[in-house]
Amino acid sequence: MQSKEIGDGRSSMMSIRIENPIANSIKEKLEISAPHSRISGGCSIHRVPEKYHKMTDPSAYQPQVISIGPYHHANQRLKATEDLKLLYAHKLLTRKARGEEFKLYARIIEGEEEEEEEEEEEEEEEEEDHGTRTINLDSAGSLVATEAWFTIVEECVSSITKIETEIRECYSESVDLSSTDFVEMMLIDGLFIIGMLIRSTSGSYVADDPLVGNDWLLSTVQQDLLLLENQIPLSVLQCLFNIIFSAEECPRLMPLKKVIINIFTRNLPRMFPTDGMTLLEAHPNECEHSKHILDFLIILIRPPDHTDSALHNSSSSPSSRKTVQILTEIRTNRVVKFTITRCSSLKLFVKSKIMKLKPAYLADKERDLIPSATELSRAGIRFKKGSAEGSFLDIKYHSGRGILEIPPLCIYDETDQLFRNLIACEQIYSGRHHMSSYVTLMDFLINSAEDVKLLRKQGIITNYLGCDEDVSNMFNKLCVGISDKGDYYSRHIKGINKFYKKRRHIWKATLKREYFNNPWAIVSVFAATLLILLTIISTIFAILSFLVPKSG
Repeated sequence: MQSKEIGDGRSSMMSIRIENPIANSIKEKLEISAPHSRISGGCSIHRVPEKYHKMTDPSAYQPQVISIGPYHHANQRLKATEDLKLLYAHKLLTRKARGEEFKLYARIIEGEEEEEEEEEEEEEEEEEDHGTRTINLDSAGSLVATEAWFTIVEECVSSITKIETEIRECYSESVDLSSTDFVEMMLIDGLFIIGMLIRSTSGSYVADDPLVGNDWLLSTVQQDLLLLENQIPLSVLQCLFNIIFSAEECPRLMPLKKVIINIFTRNLPRMFPTDGMTLLEAHPNECEHSKHILDFLIILIRPPDHTDSALHNSSSSPSSRKTVQILTEIRTNRVVKFTITRCSSLKLFVKSKIMKLKPAYLADKERDLIPSATELSRAGIRFKKGSAEGSFLDIKYHSGRGILEIPPLCIYDETDQLFRNLIACEQIYSGRHHMSSYVTLMDFLINSAEDVKLLRKQGIITNYLGCDEDVSNMFNKLCVGISDKGDYYSRHIKGINKFYKKRRHIWKATLKREYFNNPWAIVSVFAATLLILLTIISTIFAILSFLVPKSG
């Protein structure tokens, strides 16, 4: 915006405001976008950068058969499965409508006609006040199906409309759909996902279900439900789940979070040998606050904290309390007496904080020195199959014995795609890097087919891909362009490097590998040792017999 002065020398100066079209355009865009910035904050469903899409063919981040949410809603290639989503939504709504009809009929045959009429009159008055639609009964006292359907759909639409703004803010990009189209999309997609979850739990199918007998389509649909770009907020699913399954049915049904686990542990590739309910018990509250299904899985497989307890609890340690006391005395302008104990406490406190602020590049330097599994094995580090009771990310290193304990992992054709989307979810918004740290550590351990073979023989990896070279290539390519922050397995890495650098461990491992690797080698070593001992003894006796004179 500019101002220009105009005057003739006799009259006072005039100020004319001239609009600058470029400045005005920028101003309008900033005013519109700034309050609704989606780059950070509450959004949890993001698009994956294009360069990562190009790393695999087809892209590991784009759905193959079915679209969920707005990002791929306009993709004509996925329109063929819209009827499948409508079919599952139809099944759920029919189930709900029949349930309402059954409840009304049960009340009537129990002799509660009068109470029912009074309740219906009260409900009709309330509904008239709110301008909502009523449920009508036919001459037999049964619910009219179309009326029930319409009422249920209206309830779903009303519930989704109330949280429409909240749903839109979950997406990192502005959704260019009208309110009507957006709510309709969320309703149909949400009902379809719930239908798939119920299908996985109960095994019940809709009539003429296209997924029955079509294992390829079923597997691909299940994979598409775990893509970052193919998510809808979990709040939508919970909202619809509460409507479809009323309070009377909830005791007979599992909560939504337990229903979701079934799609991970029953029908999806069995990459996680542990029981899903065991994982849920480890993070019950966190799973309830997950943003979407993929985020639910990330929280579910989260391993326990490996942070050093001494540093983790430094805020409650004696050194911390004494440091706070010193700072309080300084703030109040009191004379501070530095005793030996106080100096030691202050030194320990500062050291713990510096360790937490250790530069990332130092951790990166340590990680770059980690040898492969084969090299570590030659240096005496043993690999052990870990427990399948918890998360497969819960890798443990026993420094005293030099044992790296890794939980079992099954590698399927779908593993690469799932891992990439879990990593993308961590890299873009979650702030957690457990999965990223895991694939980075496995990339260091696996550099060739020999490394995979070693881990496979220990029962750590079960390979369903084919050759061991395929598994090696998978892990080597997963780590391209990711950042793991170097904070989760850093303690393990430091211990491994420390063990590897000690030559006595290498000598011990070489001796064991070369001379004690099979029973015949052990027998040969024992025989050679015995022969040497006998030779030494014979030599000693010969010398003694020469030096010591024989008694007459």
